[in-house]
Amino acid sequence: MADLPAPLAEGDLAKTPFAHVLLHIRGKGYSGSLVLWRTDVAEGQPRQDRVRFERGAPVAAALTEPASRLDRGLLPLFARDAGPYAFYEGADLVGTGDRVRAGRVDVLPLIAASLRGSSRDDIAGAIVRRFGDAHLRLSRGFDLDALGLLPEERSTVDLLRAKPMPAAELRKLSPLAPRTVLRLIYFLAITGAIEAWDGKLSGPPRRSQGGPSGSRAESGERSAVRQPAPEMPGPAPSSLSGARRERWEEIRARAIAIEAENYFEMLGVERSAKDTDIKKAYLQLVKQWHPDRLEPELSELRPFVERVFRYLTRANETLGDPAGRRTYLMQVQEGGGTPEKEREVASIVNAAMEFRKVEVLIRRREWQAALDLVEQIVDVAPDEADYLATQAYLMYQIDAGSTDRRPQILAALERAVELAPDNDKVHYYRGIALKRWGSAEQALEHFARAAELNPRNIEALREVRLAAMRGSTPPSAPGGKGKPAKKDAASFFGKLFGGGKKK
Repeated sequence: MADLPAPLAEGDLAKTPFAHVLLHIRGKGYSGSLVLWRTDVAEGQPRQDRVRFERGAPVAAALTEPASRLDRGLLPLFARDAGPYAFYEGADLVGTGDRVRAGRVDVLPLIAASLRGSSRDDIAGAIVRRFGDAHLRLSRGFDLDALGLLPEERSTVDLLRAKPMPAAELRKLSPLAPRTVLRLIYFLAITGAIEAWDGKLSGPPRRSQGGPSGSRAESGERSAVRQPAPEMPGPAPSSLSGARRERWEEIRARAIAIEAENYFEMLGVERSAKDTDIKKAYLQLVKQWHPDRLEPELSELRPFVERVFRYLTRANETLGDPAGRRTYLMQVQEGGGTPEKEREVASIVNAAMEFRKVEVLIRRREWQAALDLVEQIVDVAPDEADYLATQAYLMYQIDAGSTDRRPQILAALERAVELAPDNDKVHYYRGIALKRWGSAEQALEHFARAAELNPRNIEALREVRLAAMRGSTPPSAPGGKGKPAKKDAASFFGKLFGGGKKK
């Protein structure tokens, strides 16, 4: 080591696996060289693998095992369970030669690919066991697209998106092999894509000071529910001209358009295209969209080019895999399969998850916090009756003494009943508002309907019993959408209280 500069960091793969070393370098954005010593080679054979990094990404390597490409050459390093390593900041210890392979590699998809082959399951198991029986959930704001997951892996991640659960439950529910799920959880854990969740609520962002009408977009607050659209590049700066300006605008237009394209459209191939046609189209696009081909004057656009290239690579991998292609084609035929649609689906699933928090907040009578959150949920799914009715109910709880929002509350509840005439909760909430505002007979109709639909709706049953004690009975229960109820509410009273005496 006498010919090397002092290392910035050093260690042994026995304690720090190669994947963890890569993530650390990536996280810090280091440029320099990583040297890994081998102890299992014969005398006279190369004993070092040297990898050069630029801003946290591998760009070249001199490897002890021959490889056709840089990413493939790095994969065997993940399986090593011992051997010293050191990182030398700012130094190029790779150089050139027959052993050197070059080409910028994205660290996260590289680690994902390593877990599909030989991998250190001892480390993966140890990391996953640390979670114990804790529920796992996706970390808010994490860019799952950056991980380079295959469609079947994304489907397992979507299980966590739908409902936080322990690792053991996820392994049971996933269609993947248990060993594969173990590795996937490990990958999500070390990249920060998941976190342990104790079931406690983190308070949702408060509404702006502008009052009830102030939207989240107007106040600049980020939604806890809606999956945010990616940032887009702005117009070319005035300092650029000629070919550079044209290229800037081309990248800008492509970054915007690709969000609404499916994989076939991204690659410019027909849905019936053969594997060879797909591969040919991809290789042609690589020449144009590989981030390493970006001119220095356009370096500001690198994140957007990397995103386009990531989409193209995922399209090639998905369509090039027969099983993945069949699954993906079904999504496209159903109107999905684009980054835009994926975000919409993710937002809807996230809304369902966040609605569970709203229900907890209601039980705690934390009305304002619940309303802040449910407003975001309704923004994502405006035709979901449960969400609309709950929003109206919360507005009622906060502003029951005011007439300002009365028309809005009643209209929302009426809409909820139209959307879901057989939902006991929406009938109950509408009954509460009508009762408070003097329409006792109409309110009782909705209470009776709620109790009929769900005999375990204790609150609705209580309202029906109180009305019966006062001698009130509704003529009929509302069925929604102008339809009569399935059963007459008066007959329901008879069932509830035993009915009248037979003559």
